[in-house]
Amino acid sequence: MPIPGSEFVIPIDTVVVAIGQGPNPLLLETIKGLTLNKKGYIAADPQTGATSLPGVFAGGDIVTGAATVISAMGAGKRAARSIDLYLKDPNKFPQWR
Repeated sequence: MPIPGSEFVIPIDTVVVAIGQGPNPLLLETIKGLTLNKKGYIAADPQTGATSLPGVFAGGDIVTGAATVISAMGAGKRAARSIDLYLKDPNKFPQWR
């Protein structure tokens, strides 16, 4: 049921559509400075989803390889909390200072 006044616009530069059974190699090839793990997926903190690039978070198949939907949903929830924290106080992420 629509909630009047609940809509908002967030200015962004890039949107990554998270659908499929594995990581899109084009993403890994085009984002410069993104650290990959031994398996060639994005290296991300398992608790926050923080990557090697400031303000960039990742989770799901692009980090772990093909896994369950439940696992990807959990990673998304952890990343969402971290993104909220990052937007409120970027200094909470010392690896990006």
